Amino acid sequence: SLVLKIGTQTLNIDGALLRSIGYAPSFEQFAGRLSLFFSLEYGGIYLMNSITSLLYARNKFLTLLKLFKAGIPVPRSLLTENIAEAYRTTKEWRKVVVKPVVGSRGFGQVLVENEDVGYRIYRTCLQFKQFIFLQEFLEKPSRDIRLFVVGDRVVAAMYRYAPPNEWKTNIAQGGKAVSLTPSSELEELAVKTVNILNMDYAGIDVVECKTGFQVLEVNGSPAFEGIMEATHKDIPREIVKYLIEKIKK
Repeated sequence: SLVLKIGTQTLNIDGALLRSIGYAPSFEQFAGRLSLFFSLEYGGIYLMNSITSLLYARNKFLTLLKLFKAGIPVPRSLLTENIAEAYRTTKEWRKVVVKPVVGSRGFGQVLVENEDVGYRIYRTCLQFKQFIFLQEFLEKPSRDIRLFVVGDRVVAAMYRYAPPNEWKTNIAQGGKAVSLTPSSELEELAVKTVNILNMDYAGIDVVECKTGFQVLEVNGSPAFEGIMEATHKDIPREIVKYLIEKIKK
């Protein structure tokens, strides 16, 4: 039988909130942690979010790919190790955002408006053995929308406004949070996105474009301090309440 222990003490829990896989400087450590989390699930412990869905959400490109295949509107994106293809795409799309495949809070994202400037950045990525991940820059108001979904409900929503003369709206980058009452269309888009990724909760980033709403990113371990301050919603309570409901089923 499967036995889970911490030291000499047998682990006797029904569920847990999985916020992160943790920093793993080697593939061996990463594989070991995955084995541990999968063992918890195989042992009947409910992880929120599941390890599989969290892995998907941590990978920005895989997230967009899965949403695109399901019919969710997302920006045009390119993942490549071919610098010529990245150069050509930048010239065609005119404005692109260079992103890390795995990352959060807007760190490491660069707006490129010239293919020759982009070329220098892409060459640096390849020198450090990093993939080139480009996303078409969408013309929009100087804001985006963060929707916090728990289960099948949007429990909080906010506009995130970019600082003056900046394009990033992340709260960690100086963005300003303003409470938002989402439309039924926005709520439906956010909940559908979470369901496609088989997640229990997530932060969904949406932009308003001429063609309608598009999903920029999905955060499987979303921070909630900024959105709580803006909306006065008790998000940790909503998360824990939902986890307890899932355990009792």
